Amino acid sequence: MRILNYIFFFVSISLFSCEDKCDYYRTYTIQKPIYAIKKDIRDSVDYVESREINNPGKLNYKDGFIFISEIGKGIHVIDNRNINNPVNIGFIILPGNYDIATKGNYLYADSYLDLVVFDISNLTSISEANRVEGVFENYYINQGLYSEELGIVVGFDEEVVEEFIENYDCELVYD
Repeated sequence: MRILNYIFFFVSISLFSCEDKCDYYRTYTIQKPIYAIKKDIRDSVDYVESREINNPGKLNYKDGFIFISEIGKGIHVIDNRNINNPVNIGFIILPGNYDIATKGNYLYADSYLDLVVFDISNLTSISEANRVEGVFENYYINQGLYSEELGIVVGFDEEVVEEFIENYDCELVYD
């Protein structure tokens, strides 16, 4: 009887110590940040010929002209003095632009960390009149979108990752 108990005990222990293992494949997507240096962003501001409006954001009307933010890219300038025939007359390249406002002969716009002021008194020759650097810096730092070493996050690259895991605990896969 005693031997039978020992056999039963060892067989039960060996059964409990076995764990199911399996091979496991998984695929997932990660977003890798794309960084830009502040100087490069600031140097890219320019007034160029018009372009197609693809992703409009905020708009502002002033003296027969409409300013339309192209989300994250810049500002379209539309001559709307003839409401039956609006004319897209130019585009202000302004990376990181989401918001705009006008007052007097000035257009105010955000550009990532900075507030940029444009002189719009001559709409054929719009120019940067002033820039308040770093005014929105805290927002980008708090969102994890800016670091002094790497720069400003200006977008993300999507990467698909495929993994093969050998002898994986099957319970974790099917829970």
